[in-house]
Amino acid sequence: MTDKLLLFKKWFLDGGGHFGDHVELQYDGQRNLHLRIADGQRLEAGSCVVSCPHALTLSHRNISQGKCEATSVSTLNLLRFFLIEQYHLGEQSFWWPYFRILPGPLSEYPFDTPLYYNDDDLKWIQGTSLEHSRRNMEAMWREEHAHGLQNLLASDRTHYPWSVPAHVSASKFELNMQETLHVGCDSHLLKELSQHPNAKVTWQWTSDACYISTHVSLAGGAEIFNNYAPKSNEEREDISVILGYGFSLFMNPSDHCNIALGPVAVARIEQVLGQRAVSEQASEEEGSAITESAPSTTVNHRVTGVGWVRLLPTVPSGANINTIQPAYAFSESFLGHASMAFFNARETMTEEPIADANLCSFPLTRNKLHTICATAMIFQKQYVAITENDYYLPPWPMNQRQLCAARYRRRQITILHTVSCSIVADLRRLTGLDRTWSRDKRIMRLEHILKAGPKEFLTDFRAALHVGLGTRDAVKIRQQRLSESAFTVWLCGLWLWTLPGSVSDGRPSGRPPLPARTAAWVDFARATYDEGSRIVSLWSHLPTSEEGRLLAESYHSIVKAAAAKHQQSVYNHPDATAARLLWCLRVIREESFMSPGLDGEAGDEDDELKLFLEDGMSIADRMPISDAVVF
Repeated sequence: MTDKLLLFKKWFLDGGGHFGDHVELQYDGQRNLHLRIADGQRLEAGSCVVSCPHALTLSHRNISQGKCEATSVSTLNLLRFFLIEQYHLGEQSFWWPYFRILPGPLSEYPFDTPLYYNDDDLKWIQGTSLEHSRRNMEAMWREEHAHGLQNLLASDRTHYPWSVPAHVSASKFELNMQETLHVGCDSHLLKELSQHPNAKVTWQWTSDACYISTHVSLAGGAEIFNNYAPKSNEEREDISVILGYGFSLFMNPSDHCNIALGPVAVARIEQVLGQRAVSEQASEEEGSAITESAPSTTVNHRVTGVGWVRLLPTVPSGANINTIQPAYAFSESFLGHASMAFFNARETMTEEPIADANLCSFPLTRNKLHTICATAMIFQKQYVAITENDYYLPPWPMNQRQLCAARYRRRQITILHTVSCSIVADLRRLTGLDRTWSRDKRIMRLEHILKAGPKEFLTDFRAALHVGLGTRDAVKIRQQRLSESAFTVWLCGLWLWTLPGSVSDGRPSGRPPLPARTAAWVDFARATYDEGSRIVSLWSHLPTSEEGRLLAESYHSIVKAAAAKHQQSVYNHPDATAARLLWCLRVIREESFMSPGLDGEAGDEDDELKLFLEDGMSIADRMPISDAVVF
């Protein structure tokens, strides 16, 4: 046992600490400080492993003496500044024996959290959420250091004499903050036990001390592990394992991957929440006796737009494919908030936020498809952001830091890949690319609109695409990013097809009817988005007046060219105007959604536009997926 460990043990025992029978304190330079059972001995289940009196706890109450309430500095930051002062006192500090066994400047083993990674270590977390969290936490700590120092120096120095040394650097502040990130009521020694997610231990607090006891018997030579409760290697609302403690767990059952919506999506969510709150408030006040006009109320909602996804246990072999649930689960409320970000104009007024991540379950809506697909594309981008750095990584980790980072990185890649592939598999089922399922005919890809409908209509539509876009091949249209153009011209053709024919104009009357579902959707679009509709989109995806004018004119040139080449074309109609095409564009932008590509590798270049043929029924009246398709 080293001199510094002997000094620490004496300090701990003299201060009222206690080790259980046959429990030894050991410091091997590899795992730093840990507890083990003495060789040849045994610790029975239910025994106390170690106890630490509150007097040996780095907590706010041990430094404040009731005088810290007068400052605006948080209690945690006060504790951090206190550690800085004690650190500079050196051997004169009461806590010096504990400081000596910590990683850092006084140890040959530095801190292992990402805040202290060097350039080679950082390569292993490039592109991950941890890289961004590390950067944000460093900035936050520097800001807290400046704020705390300013406020402490301005306070009564008789209350905070240890705040006077203003020469303390931000780097020292960060160093000590790292070790105090999770102190409060937690003791020194108890926090130093190694972590294992399956360790069976109990923490107990009394008015005088904190105790750890074991649920299982331990044989001689066994290390005694702590259990921080289920924690992910990734960052969550609380601190992550790797960011807060400097290690990662192999095949961590609690692991997850963060997902964050962008600022535009967050603003939309807050807007929808605010609108609904005002509407609910107005409904509650309706009918009540109001003697005078009440002032208008503005309801503000703040959301982070941050959630997570984790993998679920593997589906048992032999399970019915039609009952398979997703292999993943999202954090509470994330999908509900995310769905608000993807409401279209009519859904904002009527739709409820989704809570089910299963695309193959009832009910299926355009908003649900949009939300899950948008989420999958975020995962694909995160996957690419991480894996594109593979070239710069060494063949294997070179130290403990890199090993922990590599373990974290590999698990993130696994989660991202598994979830995105699972969603794409569901989309392939719903769109008919998986032959074990028949497609849901409400979901329209380019391939579908090029094949579904009366022969005469398809001839006119394909001819318009060939004349206006130079191709009628779905793959080429996607590659040239002309999907929206094709869908808009298609809807214009559907609209014109449903108008009465005129023999005098040279067009045939009595055209073959459109497929029932398509015809119902055109009627729904006409009723929902007609010129007198009160539905007004909240979002910026609709074209501006100038953009709309230019797009409508370009689409109008397509249908005019088609009509000029084929006099019998459905597009040779007085209502085939730029104004009508602008209306069609608006409907397509409101009712379509982007999804991961289904034919190639995952990535932005393969994302594709799809359309959901909403029928206008309420959710309660919508057909379950089993009735909407034929298996």
